[in-house]
Amino acid sequence: MRKFILILLIFLLLPTYAKSEDVLDINKRISYVNLKFWQNFQDDFLVLYIVKALKNNHQAKSALYRSEQFRQNMRLSLANQMPTLGVGANYLGLKIPLLDNFAVKKNGFILPFELNYEADLLFKNADKTKSQKKLLQAQLYDEKATYIMLAADVATVYINILKFDKTINLQEKIIQNKREILKRVKDRYDFGTISKIEFNQAENELREEIQELENIKKQRILLLGELALLCDENSYDIDNFKRGDFDSFAPDLKLPDEISSDLIFKRPDILAMQEKLKSAKIDITVAKKDFFPTFNIKGNYIFNTLGPGNFFSWGATFATLVAGATQGIFEGGKKVANLKYKKALYNELFETYLHKSLSAMKEINDALYQSKYDLKILDEANKMYLTQQENSRLEKLRYDQGVSDFVSFLDENSEALLKKQNYTEKKTQKFLDAISIYKAIGGQNYP
Repeated sequence: MRKFILILLIFLLLPTYAKSEDVLDINKRISYVNLKFWQNFQDDFLVLYIVKALKNNHQAKSALYRSEQFRQNMRLSLANQMPTLGVGANYLGLKIPLLDNFAVKKNGFILPFELNYEADLLFKNADKTKSQKKLLQAQLYDEKATYIMLAADVATVYINILKFDKTINLQEKIIQNKREILKRVKDRYDFGTISKIEFNQAENELREEIQELENIKKQRILLLGELALLCDENSYDIDNFKRGDFDSFAPDLKLPDEISSDLIFKRPDILAMQEKLKSAKIDITVAKKDFFPTFNIKGNYIFNTLGPGNFFSWGATFATLVAGATQGIFEGGKKVANLKYKKALYNELFETYLHKSLSAMKEINDALYQSKYDLKILDEANKMYLTQQENSRLEKLRYDQGVSDFVSFLDENSEALLKKQNYTEKKTQKFLDAISIYKAIGGQNYP
């Protein structure tokens, strides 16, 4: 009997010392964001910042700990399926009638081992564990969605920073042209060939371009601060953040014309809803099984000093075993209300699932339509820039031939730089469209 108790103790204590998963090992989940997709942009710094965010971002770590909570809930549910064994050391004072040939001391010490087990004949507890497993899987999908959104946010901020780098470079060239124009306008004004109004107008044009430059720099600083926050970097060092060049960014990027509808049902949010529906359906089954009786086994094995034998001898041992079924008679309609609640919750989740599916389809269609028209706009912006660049070149030839002045060339050149800025803006939108499609299909590769 003592060997049996020792073996049972070891069996029950083994799960306590099971190796736990390290919830902070985020590298295992980097694969969630599909780094191969981000490598298509051919910018190592972009990939570097995404990985940094996945490792350091506090929202990402929060998602990990949420998953760990669901994981432990599942283990708690599994533990409820196991028998429990407890032991306690107690002093016992006893007063019983005097019986022939039954000598029991009036007080002593007892060491009871208590065993409790609910026989899961209807697999109700097993169903509860299955339900928790489904919720854990749903949370893992939600965690994946968190990582995908984080990677998309980092990429969006980074690409806009590159855009502003390029725009600032072009704006500085425009300001340089405006300074040259103002210098020549001042010479004309000093010679009395133009009015003060024309001179003031040239000054104001320069000031407007300087103002625009400061505004662009301000937006870039704000985005650098946002990038620092996403990557949990020191915001005081944002001016030294390394990054690539806009002109060499994603030179071979192509956007899809169509997306397979199968990708919709591989999105992590859709998969999470499917798992939640499965869990809710299992909960309905559990609620139905609550109407049936429960089967319990209770056992006691007590060593004591009340009897005539030694403390651990057979003569100083009490043992009991009780097995039976328990059925509630009146509980105020609690079980009926619980069943109806579980059914209503399932119906709510089902409607939410249908809405999410339709929203996912709309999101993909919107992303595809947007990319389609943005590519057309980009093509027109490129043609406008090339045309204006040709005008600038022709104006330079006229100036070299002496049939035009240098101010006219600078005006045409500034206009070409403005068209280049417009083209940069539209090209950036192409990159952002790629990210929109990436999010719409849940971070998967598209053909």
